[in-house]
Amino acid sequence: MLGADVDTFLEQSVAGGAITVYDSLGNEMNVQMRWAKTDSAASGGDDTWELFYLENSNAGVGDVAWRNAGQVYEFNASGVLTPNIPAVTLSSLTIDGVVVGDVVLSHGSSGVTQFADANGVAKVNLLNQNGYAAGELQSIAVSDRGRIVASYSNGRSIDIAEIPLASFLGDNALKRLDGGAFEATSESGPAIYGASGQIVGKSLEGSNTDIADEFTKLIVTQQAYAANTRIVTTADQMLQETINMIR
Repeated sequence: MLGADVDTFLEQSVAGGAITVYDSLGNEMNVQMRWAKTDSAASGGDDTWELFYLENSNAGVGDVAWRNAGQVYEFNASGVLTPNIPAVTLSSLTIDGVVVGDVVLSHGSSGVTQFADANGVAKVNLLNQNGYAAGELQSIAVSDRGRIVASYSNGRSIDIAEIPLASFLGDNALKRLDGGAFEATSESGPAIYGASGQIVGKSLEGSNTDIADEFTKLIVTQQAYAANTRIVTTADQMLQETINMIR
């Protein structure tokens, strides 16, 4: 639809809502749509509609203002789309000179109908879009599935990495490294990934020391130390007696 015919087009079409799309840089673009009836059963033809979107809001007399999506929507006497059109692709979508690219309008099953509206406008029951604006990284967290989750300012959360869980046939044969890490050895065998377990983010591992066992070892060590000190004391006394005998 050329700029010279915009006023006539707006009078003879109905508003079809608007969707938000994003270009390659994440800039937000608003796509306005309108429906125009191209044939009517009342005039002896078929009830057909075509979808247009605003390509150039400042179009001149000979410039394209509203571009046809290139799909004819035909409805039966019950107002049901026949045949069903699950999706329409807007090839090389361009809004006010900015190239967005190919955009798919997914109608789903029975997503478009020709039911009468008292106000003479297209009624949009549900409108979803899967594009996102450019966002900045705000935080990083660890999920209970072991995923490194990055949260962005545009509301998206993306899994960017995964911490695998592994087990060993010989856990006690692992080589201890600095920083609480362990290294596989020939005795421990290679890592077996996919082990059961759960990762808890922002948490410290609790102590795995057996307090009763450690206290028992402490008592044994204490008694051994006390016995050794008595041996040293006795030996010192015997040595002193020997020296006194020589004198």
